[in-house]
Amino acid sequence: MHRSTRSTLRRAALAGAALLAATAVVPPAHAQARAPAQAAPDERIPAGGGLSAVIRYTENGIPHILGRDYAQIGFGTGWAQAADQVCVLADGFVTVSGERSRWFGQDASTDGSLSSVTRNLSSDLYFKGVRESGTVEKLLATPAPAGPSKDLKELMRGWAAGYNAWLAQNKVTDPACEGAGWLRPVTTADVAARGFAIAVLGGEGRGIDGITAAQPPT
Repeated sequence: MHRSTRSTLRRAALAGAALLAATAVVPPAHAQARAPAQAAPDERIPAGGGLSAVIRYTENGIPHILGRDYAQIGFGTGWAQAADQVCVLADGFVTVSGERSRWFGQDASTDGSLSSVTRNLSSDLYFKGVRESGTVEKLLATPAPAGPSKDLKELMRGWAAGYNAWLAQNKVTDPACEGAGWLRPVTTADVAARGFAIAVLGGEGRGIDGITAAQPPT
């Protein structure tokens, strides 16, 4: 692959990872964590894994995250998103782990949110390849500015911690994944892998069927 193309994909992948924290904002320097006793009725102060955040909901249910640093903002965002759509997120993590065939059958189709692949087996072949090649790990290890900044890494670390804390402290009642064996905690690498999938969705992600079905010339 041409060097400039690799650089473009790297930047796109890192931008995709940032999409996972789309509701986050830059933490104000004066922001202070509030004690749970001060919480308003529309406010949540979740904590877990050594992190916490303030989540304030508008009357329309839109979360606003307040944290003292990027890890706390990521934590609040991960918690809020898990509370809203845990089954959708968990399904995506099954996809980027390359385990859809194991849980849903190799011939079933995906929901199309992370690729345009037509069946789970093709999806697994592609995302297992991404995992085994260490693509995401190499991106995370690349120094900034070509790789992710310290703030972005902290954002993703916090997101994983917030998602995991919500799972540990809440009972899942959505029938889409209640009691499912594929509903599990995630790592920073999982979060980055999902961001990578989002980043390449409009390019390589649209050609996975062709990639996985390719045969050597006769």
